[in-house]
This record gives sequence, structure tokens and C-alpha cells, in this order.
Amino acid sequence: MTISLEKRTENAQGAIISLLKKEQARGNDLGELTAQVVLALDFSGSMDGRYRNREVQDLVERALALSLSGLDDDGDIQTFFFHDGVFPPEVVNERNYQGFVDRWTRGKRMGATDYLPCIRSIRQYLAKNGMTRPGQPPVLVLFVTDGATANERKIQQELVNASGDPVFWQFMGLGYSPAFLEHLDTMGGRVLDNVGLFDVNNSQRLSDEEFYGKTIDEFFSKWLPAARAKGIVTS
Repeated sequence: MTISLEKRTENAQGAIISLLKKEQARGNDLGELTAQVVLALDFSGSMDGRYRNREVQDLVERALALSLSGLDDDGDIQTFFFHDGVFPPEVVNERNYQGFVDRWTRGKRMGATDYLPCIRSIRQYLAKNGMTRPGQPPVLVLFVTDGATANERKIQQELVNASGDPVFWQFMGLGYSPAFLEHLDTMGGRVLDNVGLFDVNNSQRLSDEEFYGKTIDEFFSKWLPAARAKGIVTS
């Protein structure tokens, strides 16, 4: 069943309201919730079936709906496709989301898997465009992958270095979560825990409510209060 972007946006709004109510019941006032949403999509060979069956397109639409739910004022999502390299970011929004993935993939070859170039590219993009300056909304990176990666030690260090940025890295493991992703979620040496992880065999089987709950829960209920307490997020 195809779900419209408008309906997905309503579902995202509902998930945010549900989270706010849950935290208020615990005595936690999260205040105004804003975020800039960034999407990273694995374009390695093992992802081929997920591109063909529209799972990746569905993920793009869900991320866009989250942005349009009131979190992000411009409704544009920077999307980074990667394999063992990273491609220049592409903007997805209400005007171009239909068929976005099919248009982008046409004529491109898949590769191996290395998170490092993509993580570095995202950090550089955010810094260059002033998205990590004080007063800016925090950034939620939804990082989608289905496999293990090269350069594990360098990736770990990159995310340790990034732990003082107003950026939360929400990893989504498709099919399974490599042990390395689980390590990133629990590793020490950081200013604060800036990595979340959930895994799902087939994201299309998740309802929007389940998907958004997994995507935003740790970002808003744990990371954001800690980042505000440390002065990393000032908005």
C-alpha cells in the first residue's frame, strides 16, 4: 500500500507529540523540538534488492516527512549516497521526492562499503554551511546501511571527534547490526553519547509510528537534554 507524503507527515507529527507526552509524564520538559535532518544511504552492492523493491525510496520519503513535520523550517534534506566512496550531496524536498532514488541511481555503479568518507563529508558539509554554529538547530543524521565497513578504527575516532558537535548519528542497520555498529553505540571517550542504533530486517514492515519512534526516541529523550546541559545545543 502506498502512503502519501501528507499522511506520513501526519504520522511523524503524531510520533513527536507522543514522545513529548511520554517525557512530560516523566517530568522532563523537552521544550521546542527542532532539528535539521540529514540522510546517508548505503549504495553498496548488497543493497541492490532494497533499491529495486523501493525500500530505499520509502526511507527517503519517511525522512522527508519527518523534516516536514515541523522539525525543519525549510523542508530540504541533504542526502548523501555512499559505498566505499561518497557522492556529492543531493537535496530532496516536496518538489522532487517522487522517483528521487530511481533518478539518482540511473547509470551509477554500486561498490563496497566504507562509512568513513561519508561521515567526513557530512561533517565537512555541516561546518562549511554553518549548520553547527551556536544557535542553529541540532542535526539528526539518519545513517542507513546493511553491512560491515572498512576503516573501523578511523570511523570510531571520527565519531569520537564529532561528539562535541550538535549532531546525533542515528544508525539504522538493515538486515542486522554489525558488531562494530553496536560498539559505536556504546564506546567511551566521547563528550557525550552521540550515536544511536536500531536494526530491522525489512523497514517496509514497520509502521510509520514504529519507524519514527525508533528514529527520534534517543535523539530527543536522551541526547538532546544532555547536549543542552553541556552547552553543545543552545537552541
